[in-house]
Amino acid sequence: MSYAEKFLKAYGNTCSIARTPIVTSKVSMKRSSKSTSNIGIRDAAWEGLILADAGLASGEIFSVSANEYLVQSVDRDPESGEDIFFCVKTNADLMHKRFIETTDENNNVVQEWQVQVSSVPSFGQIVTANLRQEDPGLLDATKYLFQVPKSISSVALDRMFYDGSNYQVESVDNTGLRGISRIQLSSDLRPD
Repeated sequence: MSYAEKFLKAYGNTCSIARTPIVTSKVSMKRSSKSTSNIGIRDAAWEGLILADAGLASGEIFSVSANEYLVQSVDRDPESGEDIFFCVKTNADLMHKRFIETTDENNNVVQEWQVQVSSVPSFGQIVTANLRQEDPGLLDATKYLFQVPKSISSVALDRMFYDGSNYQVESVDNTGLRGISRIQLSSDLRPD
């Protein structure tokens, strides 16, 4: 048993990884944003060490106490044999909807927004002039930028319901992080 494993088992915080069935492990975490002046990100970015047998992966959600975290990346620490990770504290819960066309029993076309995932824990940012300078790939209409688990399979023109309003998915970037998609949302003016 390595020193890190002994430390985590003795002093680490208990975490629950949102899987079926739920996996419990031990983590040690600290803020990972000392060099940023953006107050919104300062509270969000975290890094830590988790027992390797948990098998934590990018895109998974885990909770410690009442906080939920979205895992951005995980690597094996060669010195301790445990896994090091970077994550963001979730600050939003989205509802993912998709426009579906079906036919009813009389062969009439039925068009409706169907819920794909009712609760998507995510990390979001309001698009500001400062963020536009840092990220030139933001589209003109984008109001929010969210990091979501890639497993929700969002595509452009889907709908996200957030904070009492509908938003249209303008762009999905699923190449930057292994298990994370960055989605850009604009106001959705389409009818319900």
